[in-house]
Amino acid sequence: MRLRVVVAELGSAEVHAVARELRDAGVEVIYTGPVSGPAQVVATALQEDADAVAVGERVDEVRELLAGADADDVVALPLDDVLTWVDTASR
Repeated sequence: MRLRVVVAELGSAEVHAVARELRDAGVEVIYTGPVSGPAQVVATALQEDADAVAVGERVDEVRELLAGADADDVVALPLDDVLTWVDTASR
């Protein structure tokens, strides 16, 4: 199974580097570009049937919105942690 991760530009300049590293690791990356807020990130994750969401800021808000949408199977992570999660999840 190939992991699908939404990478959202929500307050971080390192998004492009992380997206590139994820692609190199064999992850299907859905890059949103700049977004207006956590609700847009969650909507994209649901539409794309993502396994995870990686954002630079406001991770807790994304988690709350995912839980409110009964999307407990979608993991919300800070950009700094997503590569470690991919390594663990793909085992």
